[in-house]
Amino acid sequence: MKKIVYMLIAVLIIGLGLVDFQKVSAESIEDLERKEEKIKEKKNDLKNQEENTEEKIEENLNKQESVSNDIDSINQQLSETRNKISTKESEIVTTNNEIEDLKQQVKEINQKIEELKEEIEAMKKRIEEREKMLKDRLRAIQSNGGNMKYVEVILGSQNFGDFISRTSAVNTIMDQDKNIMERHMAEKKLMEEKKVEVQQKKEEIVQKKAKVEKKKASLVNQKDELESLKSQLDDQMAEKEKLMGELEKEQSHLEQHKMSLEEEQGILRNQEAALEKAIKQAKQESAQLEQLGKNQPSGNGNGNFQWPTAGYITDTYGTRGGTHYGIDVGNSTARVGGDVPIRAVASGVVTRSYKSSSYGYTVFITHVVDGVQYESVYAHMKYPPMVGDLQSVQKGQQIGVMGSTGRSTGPHLHFEIHQPKWTYNKRFRVNPLNYLN
Repeated sequence: MKKIVYMLIAVLIIGLGLVDFQKVSAESIEDLERKEEKIKEKKNDLKNQEENTEEKIEENLNKQESVSNDIDSINQQLSETRNKISTKESEIVTTNNEIEDLKQQVKEINQKIEELKEEIEAMKKRIEEREKMLKDRLRAIQSNGGNMKYVEVILGSQNFGDFISRTSAVNTIMDQDKNIMERHMAEKKLMEEKKVEVQQKKEEIVQKKAKVEKKKASLVNQKDELESLKSQLDDQMAEKEKLMGELEKEQSHLEQHKMSLEEEQGILRNQEAALEKAIKQAKQESAQLEQLGKNQPSGNGNGNFQWPTAGYITDTYGTRGGTHYGIDVGNSTARVGGDVPIRAVASGVVTRSYKSSSYGYTVFITHVVDGVQYESVYAHMKYPPMVGDLQSVQKGQQIGVMGSTGRSTGPHLHFEIHQPKWTYNKRFRVNPLNYLN
């Protein structure tokens, strides 16, 4: 009798256990199926984001082309302005040489003026002496009756020979007086002409010098205007180059964002497939458990992950201003070039195995533990991963070797856990130390 009671109790417990198990399994699978639908929606959103990013990249490239054309135009203007400045500088040098030549000419003409002044002074003295002599002779002639005295001299001749001699002497005296007067008048005229000539030449040089200096002032003004234009063009060039730098930086960011979107889309696409595989596995496990009559354990899975590698923590979760989304594990063997194995922290399906621009050689693994979905990330591997996309892995299975690929400063493993899955904005990230045992 007691055996029958025990058997009924056992059947009742197993029945209740199966009901609870089927309820939990159904709810878990339904949750996963809903997550699968959300992943599909996210995939469409990513496609739209990628198209928007492509448009922004195209717009940015058009702006870069426009700015590049502006820079070419400014470069052309700068080149022309520099040539004009060089020409003006050459003209100014030539003008300065002309001014120096004119200064030298002015100096020489001033020296000639000084010499002429001395010559005029000497000429004045000769003229004054000559005028005095002529005045004395005129006074003597007037006091002695003028030309009549010459007649008396001639008529006082004793004979014909004496007459000839006296006549010749009188002619000589008269010729000398005439020559003195003529030379006197000529020198006075020459002195006046030289004074006028020197003064005119000086005025001419002074005027020419003033004209050249005016030309130089004009050239200097033109050069200053060109220098001002060049300064403006330099400012424009600096502004355009700054804008080009910003556009190139934005372009780089857009390209990286595009690449990240592509990476995320690839990961998301595989997440969908991995989740489908996990759902199938869950259904199979559910059916197997139902046949065996075993209950499925429930819970959140905390502490059900083994350590991914051997070593010591070099950086914890949440450092670098909250931008460090996992933990870093280093190992002295890896630092000297040795190979340190990296292992799956739990059984699951490889979401993605590839080389990322930031993570280097990386493996993403989707896990379903106690009906809860997780995704682990293993980054900066030394070699290409030892597992491929959508490959099933077992807890503790080696998937790679610790390294320093991607954006890394030294050999280490960067490890992340996300619940339920990895996303680009890291909104599902959790602290791995809360899950490792």
